[in-house]
Amino acid sequence: MLDWDDIRIFLAVAREGSTLAASRKLNINQTTVGRRMQALETALGLTLFERDTRGYTLTAQGRNMLEVAASMGEAAESVKTRANQLGRASSGKIRVTAAHSSMAHWMLPLISEYHKINPDLQFETNSAESYISLENGEADVALRAADKISGDTLVVRKLPPVRWGIYCSKSYLAANGMPRSIEELKEHPYLRFPDAMVKGVQAMSYVDQHLDKSKIVSTVDSVVSMAASLRTEEAVGALPCVEGDQTSELLMCFTDNEMKSGLWLVASKEAYQEPRVRKFMKFVGENFPRDGSKANF
Repeated sequence: MLDWDDIRIFLAVAREGSTLAASRKLNINQTTVGRRMQALETALGLTLFERDTRGYTLTAQGRNMLEVAASMGEAAESVKTRANQLGRASSGKIRVTAAHSSMAHWMLPLISEYHKINPDLQFETNSAESYISLENGEADVALRAADKISGDTLVVRKLPPVRWGIYCSKSYLAANGMPRSIEELKEHPYLRFPDAMVKGVQAMSYVDQHLDKSKIVSTVDSVVSMAASLRTEEAVGALPCVEGDQTSELLMCFTDNEMKSGLWLVASKEAYQEPRVRKFMKFVGENFPRDGSKANF
């Protein structure tokens, strides 16, 4: 009978290209990896790898086995994901993820208020700028800022749009003045978000079209970092108004109707089947501030 651990190691060696890299990926001894691969080949009666000084390369037999092994790996991950979801269901727990700023201004106040009427429910929060996978069961509910949400396995609820503005510090204003319109923005040094963020948010893309690229001072990877940087840098930059208006030492230079972005409450279809998740999402949708300001109760 085949041992799933041997298949798991086979997949790691095939993908990483060596027993050393696979051992680091799996956090097990390299000698154990090599021994288990020899045992698997003996059990199957196949030669799965060509071995040389450059590493392990799949043979034709190995490539044929890879597809089947990958399917086993996906099945094993599905079992793990479902087990995690069932465990949370039995414990009455909801895991919520959002970017740091969104978590602080919206999700934490909403969770606190919801917990008052559902004291037996537990929450785990994960503040992360990168997306946490809902499909893989890494979280139940996410708050995502984007103009579009893709994914056939996701349930989404559109929230009020997020207003953005251009901000600068009080010291910058005193020394340099401030842009009063999108047309004046190109005359000022600018802190910019990374390309991936700019492309995914219409408000950022709109601002980006009006920049003098030679005046970009640096790139900042999150809303929280942008707010902190604008307090000390001799430059202006874009922020959601919910962040900029509450950051001491910052002033709004201007905003306009084009400077808005989408905001979504998202769950996987599997998580949404749980009544506790559906009820929480309904509460958030009904109590989210209509003007996109900080949630206050």
